[in-house]
Amino acid sequence: MIFETQTPLLHFLNLKLIIMKRIITLTIIVIFSMHSYAQNLGSLAQKAGIVNQLMKSADIDKTKALGGAGALFGMAKENLNADDFSSVTNAVPEMSQMLDAVPALGGKTSTFAAAATSLAGMPKVLAVFDKLGISQDKVSLFTPILINYVEKKGGKLLSDKLAKSFQ
Repeated sequence: MIFETQTPLLHFLNLKLIIMKRIITLTIIVIFSMHSYAQNLGSLAQKAGIVNQLMKSADIDKTKALGGAGALFGMAKENLNADDFSSVTNAVPEMSQMLDAVPALGGKTSTFAAAATSLAGMPKVLAVFDKLGISQDKVSLFTPILINYVEKKGGKLLSDKLAKSFQ
């Protein structure tokens, strides 16, 4: 008689144990899936992060954000040695896209156009911002975002060199 009353109870406990194991297994699978998903989202956010930060901070579109950043990174390229700029490029995955987004200055025939193509440094950056329709005062919004991004990706020493190249 004892066996008959325990058998349904044991059966019930075994079923409960099986269900609990399945719930735990599914929970672990969901947690690992969410972790992987979060890592992928984080990776995507980091890749697009600098452009999105510029767009949000300066209230501009993607073309302007890319071109403005490209102008500043172009100035850094002029002022840094090749190894340091290569390190900056490694820290910023979308560097070539940014440099390519810088509009050509000048035109076909005017003296001003000829002078514009010979600009360098900050005057060139300001001319690019003007051509993109970005207020020149927004350079002060761009530079800390670029410097902070490079610091996160390439370290403090590299970001300090980048900051110095913007002066």
